[in-house]
Amino acid sequence: MTRKARKKKSLDGDVEKGRVRVHDAFELIRWLALSQPDPRKALAELVQNSLDAGAGHIRITRLREKKVPCLKIFDDGEGVIPELPRKEALRYIATHIGHSRKRELSPRQRYELMTQGQYGIGLLGFWSLGETLEIRSHVPGQEPHRLVFHRDRPQFEIGPLRGRLDFDERFTEVVVVNLTKEASAAVAARRAADYLAGELRGQLLARKVEVVVEDRMARGRSPKSLRVRPPRFLGERLEGLGPMDVPGYPHAPLRFEIYLAGKDGEDVHHAPLALYSAGTMVAESFAELAALELDHAPWTDSSLTGLVDFSELRVAPGSRRGVIPDEVAHAFATALAEIEPVLSSLVETKERERAEQLDKTVIRDLRRAFRDFYKTRPSYSMLPTETKGEGAPQEGAPGLPVQDGELADAPFTEEERTSAPALFPPGPLASVAVSPRRLVIAINEEATVRAKALDADGKTIPDGIELTWELWGQVGNLRELDDVPRRAVLVAGESVSEGILSVHAKQASTESEASAAVPVEIVTEVATSSDEGIPEPELVDQAGAKWRSRILEGRWQVNTGHPDYRANSTRPALKLRYLAMLFAKEIVLRSTQDPRLAEPLEQMVEVAAYADRQLTEKPPRGPRRQRSRKKS
Repeated sequence: MTRKARKKKSLDGDVEKGRVRVHDAFELIRWLALSQPDPRKALAELVQNSLDAGAGHIRITRLREKKVPCLKIFDDGEGVIPELPRKEALRYIATHIGHSRKRELSPRQRYELMTQGQYGIGLLGFWSLGETLEIRSHVPGQEPHRLVFHRDRPQFEIGPLRGRLDFDERFTEVVVVNLTKEASAAVAARRAADYLAGELRGQLLARKVEVVVEDRMARGRSPKSLRVRPPRFLGERLEGLGPMDVPGYPHAPLRFEIYLAGKDGEDVHHAPLALYSAGTMVAESFAELAALELDHAPWTDSSLTGLVDFSELRVAPGSRRGVIPDEVAHAFATALAEIEPVLSSLVETKERERAEQLDKTVIRDLRRAFRDFYKTRPSYSMLPTETKGEGAPQEGAPGLPVQDGELADAPFTEEERTSAPALFPPGPLASVAVSPRRLVIAINEEATVRAKALDADGKTIPDGIELTWELWGQVGNLRELDDVPRRAVLVAGESVSEGILSVHAKQASTESEASAAVPVEIVTEVATSSDEGIPEPELVDQAGAKWRSRILEGRWQVNTGHPDYRANSTRPALKLRYLAMLFAKEIVLRSTQDPRLAEPLEQMVEVAAYADRQLTEKPPRGPRRQRSRKKS
């Protein structure tokens, strides 16, 4: 033997190989059973067995037998291993803890049957419910038998089921005897029904099964019988997310049922997007899936609710919560990464559509809020509006359509508002303009007219101008507004007629004069505008700009990129109030024609918007004060 061969043999002799064994099998079973801390989840595991057996009716009953609280799960499924005799089938269950016959199903069978169990330890969950578990089984043509487990004893018992008539029926009944106080409260009718509805939602929807919870221990107004109904997700379902194949698992495609609900802070309460496996919840939120690097948007988006289902996921055997990060989970995460851009795009599209619909609603409410505003307060100037089918801006009081071209008094531009008047003073009086340029008024109605003094460059002259109004023809009466300069109100007469309204402007310091004339027509009826003189805002996204709203080229623009707009954009009431403040700001600026007011009005809007947000937020609840009780 060579020296090299002798050295290899000596090394192999130091290695010992063997088979891993359990020192105490029952102690291991005990720890597995105690790994299920939630009594409701233990109940869901027992109901899951009934579903896997193809039951059409499942009845869950909380009651007292011989003054002992018990829980019964009765189903009409195919039974416990129906192909074996009852005694042999129950013995197999008792002696094969940790082995499930469902594991032998192919991926296609598991997907089609929506079968969940894989580990053969679901029955051990009874340890979190009570002291004793009894399985009663009967199939036609065989004597019914029962199997009894005890919580703290390794022995089991199998024997005939006494006191039950041997009808030609098929049933399985699981009874947990001597419920703990905590478990008994957890499986009360309402709590049990609500939990099962969410936990087994996919299972209940995929099968024709009726699950009823009866509570014979309930007192007072507590419900005595409830049917378990799968909950409906709130929101709008995102279409276009059909079943998706996972590489390596062609017979177990991903299923998506995702809904766009509301954002946090909108008083809309919904469950987050959850993960299911074969119709059973395994993670209440994707925030729990950090091990798979799925704890990020869009899966954790607070506006999403619903579920993602992949039947091949392996979950923790005891608690049945969480996903084991193995090759199956890796393939699952890889498949989700491919669909992330699609989901993000769908969410963005739906949110944009919602924003547009919200904008339409807010504009409608804004016009409703300012209905008849100009009729009751004719001293204010209307903002420019667009006539349907035409692009030219228009202005006038309700019922007074403007004709003959563009307005004489163009709206302020952003540059005019922010520039200091002292740096660019206007020149001497050169002309005077009247808006509207033509008046068509219904009998006995009123209209507001406005004059603007201009220099040779078209700049407005704010001070030092004396105006004189005159009315020619039997068209009505003219009333000047002393408290509002450069404004006058024309009250139409009681008959159809025509006339002329003129204004004469004089600047005493330079002895310059100018005049303008406006045709006036009194008619029986004037078609009213549906917008009430309130233009639809043009939404402009300029995130870096400081302006909130402006009149530019005859259009009312609102900056959707401003922080104040964004803070209110998803809350209709605050958004309406914010737009109303912007609208009021524009009316005041247009009516006063004083650019010096632009900055104070902006500050007013800022302060008011801040106050609105603070007043509408729910204040945090402080600690409750305990009332002191006087000792008698």
